[in-house]
Amino acid sequence: MARDDYVLVDQTRPTGIRGWIYRTAVNLAAAIGRILLFWKVEGTDNIPRDGGVLVVANHPSFLEPPSLVCIMIYFADRDVSIMAWHKLFSIPVVSFFTKTYKAYPVNRENPGRGPYQTLLHILKNGGCAGVFPEGSRSEQRLMGNWKPGALRAAFATKATILPITFVTAGEFWPRSQWRPRFFKKHHIRIHEPISYEQYTAGMPEGMREKEWQEVVAERIRAIINQPIIDRLEEGEQKLEEAGRKTDPLEPDVEDPMAEQNQRRGEARSRLSA
Repeated sequence: MARDDYVLVDQTRPTGIRGWIYRTAVNLAAAIGRILLFWKVEGTDNIPRDGGVLVVANHPSFLEPPSLVCIMIYFADRDVSIMAWHKLFSIPVVSFFTKTYKAYPVNRENPGRGPYQTLLHILKNGGCAGVFPEGSRSEQRLMGNWKPGALRAAFATKATILPITFVTAGEFWPRSQWRPRFFKKHHIRIHEPISYEQYTAGMPEGMREKEWQEVVAERIRAIINQPIIDRLEEGEQKLEEAGRKTDPLEPDVEDPMAEQNQRRGEARSRLSA
């Protein structure tokens, strides 16, 4: 692989003033997450502390990239590299943070092979990289179809796959809203990691690896979508229960006027006596 085919991402921790800003910004983001976003992060023990890891997550809002970086560093002391729009690297202050937090550039109009080669380089050297395989923000609450090749780097490097679900991000910051809805619980679930041996097990003899990658992608998408489905079903159940409680035709529903009429009847009885 030629040097020009990828962007070297420095996997060492920054030191000095850059290192102080690095840690302070993470702690500040975590505080904001707890206070304004009502963070509920489940499964932080599932984050592998070493080795090549490909984090796969849904992407319903603008919140996922910075949230993912903060969660990995704050809860597991693990850097994660994410693709970022190449023009961000030419903006002075923004460029500082994108490089400090191990992001690497991608030209959306003409990505070429550079970003993929960079991803391979990170995973081969035992780093952690995050991908949002839909390619852009989700059009719906559930995770949609993936862009081809999302898992190719994991298969090529035998990296561990870590699925993460941003369960309520679609409610917290809907695609149609220009700003998030603060003070609503931001629920994030980190699933159990899937090793190379686990996601390649069961591959039928004679099947092309590319075809098996599609099977694995479907399984991982189902894992990521399940907490969102559970929440949607829970919401529908609550609405049904609320409807039954207020439906006067339901046999078990108490008449809201019954107690008041009873008190009036008792008062009339006392007056008559």
